[in-house]
Amino acid sequence: MEKSPYLDDSDCSDDVTKTDVSIGSSISATMFDKENALERADAELDQSMNQVMSCYREHCIYLPFMLGWFLFSILLSTYNTYVFNSGHIAFPCPLLLTGIHFSLQWFSSFILSSTFSDKFGGERVATMNWTEFMNISLPCGIVTAMDIGLSNLALVRINLTLYTLGKASAPIFVLMFAVMFRLEKLSWGLVAVVALVTMGEVIICAYGELDFDLVGFLCVVGAAIASGLRWTLVQFILKTLDPPLESSIVTMRVISPSMTITMLMFSLLIEKPWIKLNSEYDNFAELFEITLKLGAIGGFFAITMVTFEFCLILRSSAIVLMMGGEYNHTI
Repeated sequence: MEKSPYLDDSDCSDDVTKTDVSIGSSISATMFDKENALERADAELDQSMNQVMSCYREHCIYLPFMLGWFLFSILLSTYNTYVFNSGHIAFPCPLLLTGIHFSLQWFSSFILSSTFSDKFGGERVATMNWTEFMNISLPCGIVTAMDIGLSNLALVRINLTLYTLGKASAPIFVLMFAVMFRLEKLSWGLVAVVALVTMGEVIICAYGELDFDLVGFLCVVGAAIASGLRWTLVQFILKTLDPPLESSIVTMRVISPSMTITMLMFSLLIEKPWIKLNSEYDNFAELFEITLKLGAIGGFFAITMVTFEFCLILRSSAIVLMMGGEYNHTI
């Protein structure tokens, strides 16, 4: 018997079954490839994000604090120039006004660290004995008062260009004191960076017109020396504490009392405010109003700027802070 040229039902069923299996296998393979591709894409995305975060932690972790410090430092410098310079308000007692700024830092840091003790680490200060407190507060506060006081006295007599030129020497003193305190190891690379930044700022400022004043220039050079000692000393003392201070607010609370007292003593000895203010203002109510307004505005700028400064010093080093400060002066 001859075989029929037409397929029977069983043959058709087998062919359909094979086709379905082939299509199903193809779909499964395609879905598997897509899943693998998605997994690889997710893995590559995670790897890229990890690289970005690693780069941020390594190189940019100080950026938010540095930008905040830049902003309020520029605001405070501009404000002080406007208040103290003879061409503007010409307030006769810059050290007294700076002492008021420091007292506001003391008051605000005390209130915040006492009210929110768990958040800002106020308990650490509460358990300090007087010897430990004074060993931290006195050296850091006195040097800080010298730095800022001499800077403000310089701004009374010289312009910002000459002031920036004098402050350009600060990285040299930072490096010198950092090596003395064994906070940094001396290397040719570090010396080259400090020299490059210092020379660059001097060259930039040299293009300005310099209205030279010897007393003002000596004040700003003294401020540069005090600035170098200030941040290396603060870093050295804070990093040897056990347990450490936990926040910039509580650090401000410890250091600001001696800053305030030292600055007010400088004002009494150098400025004799009871004489200068009586000669400038006849009305006590007017004097009180002007001093209160100037102190409140400058105090706000100073408190915010110092908060960012201490955030940087607690997380980085005096060298990093001073390098940022030199860029800040140049801006």
